[in-house]
Amino acid sequence: MPRYHFDEFVLSPRRRLLLRGGSEIPLIPRYFDLLVFLVERRREAVHRRDIFDRVWSDVIVSDSALSQAIRTIRRALDDDPKEPRFIRTVSRHGYRFVYADVREEEENASEGDGPIKVAEAAAPARNTETSRQLDLRPPHVLALARWEGASLGGGLAGLVAGAIGGLILAAIPGSDASFALAPVLALIGAACGAAGGAGVGAGLAAAEAAPPSWRRAAMVVAGGIGGNVIGTAAQFLARWSLDALVGLRVEITGSFQGLVIGAAAGLGFGLATSVNETWLGGPLGGRRLRVAAVTAAVCGAAALLLAIAGQPLVGGTIHAIATATSGSHAALTPLGRLIGEPDFGPVSRAIIGTGEAVVFGLGLGLGLTRRPK
Repeated sequence: MPRYHFDEFVLSPRRRLLLRGGSEIPLIPRYFDLLVFLVERRREAVHRRDIFDRVWSDVIVSDSALSQAIRTIRRALDDDPKEPRFIRTVSRHGYRFVYADVREEEENASEGDGPIKVAEAAAPARNTETSRQLDLRPPHVLALARWEGASLGGGLAGLVAGAIGGLILAAIPGSDASFALAPVLALIGAACGAAGGAGVGAGLAAAEAAPPSWRRAAMVVAGGIGGNVIGTAAQFLARWSLDALVGLRVEITGSFQGLVIGAAAGLGFGLATSVNETWLGGPLGGRRLRVAAVTAAVCGAAALLLAIAGQPLVGGTIHAIATATSGSHAALTPLGRLIGEPDFGPVSRAIIGTGEAVVFGLGLGLGLTRRPK
């Protein structure tokens, strides 16, 4: 495999090193690959499409990501984009490596084994987590994408959970509920899920600014705060609206539950991901499902503890409102009887609450790892 000499630089693809006067110039793996590709194809103007196919073949990135990579490489080479010595922009096409005196020489595999091992150990592993879905947008844009994905994932999870709960309640023998209850519960679930996802997602996005060694602890704290804010707001609005509209006073909770579920979501997501899978990239395929599954499992465990402590989630709150309202068919008593309890008892609360949290955690995890095209 050849190495390239140009001006005072040495580019070694085998060692994955860019040297200037014997000193290494650090480049992240994708940028290094881009420089090598341009040097290899230096006799032609390389189209942006070819660069994406070669350097970002396993990911979807925007033109701005490529522009940022070129700017970084130019800084590393002390290249002036207005009067380029090395990389020239070819309008409406791509880029070309224009330095004329590039010398190639073969680099033996046995040459410099010690330095190679040190350099490879220091550089990020290109075929591990950092080579997943790279996203080079500014941090505030990534934070907004995280928040949007969490809101969408939580909303869809609530929609599905509410619809399934309504259908099951209507289908149980002896239940007074009709299938018209399913879309109502779906809308309630979607609203609660989207709000919860937005709060927790905002907290987790903020936690990414913490140092890597504090990242998981920051996610637990920030996720709990985000969930607590939304839970407190929902608790106040529900109590106020019921009292103001129908004169119904029900002991509705939500603040503590939001804190616990938010912290659990932060813990699960933090355990299942690394820094490179969030700001620098997102897991793909089965890895993404694993992240969502871990987040769902931790949320489910937290909901089970809440149920044991007598703290209901959305389903239990709906049951409390329904039992306090004359003529309501949304009470979950038939579900309790289905599993052998005389009413919506502790076992029913545990099953419903855990199921809610698992679905929410699954949707939240998928939303947090979503990367827009």
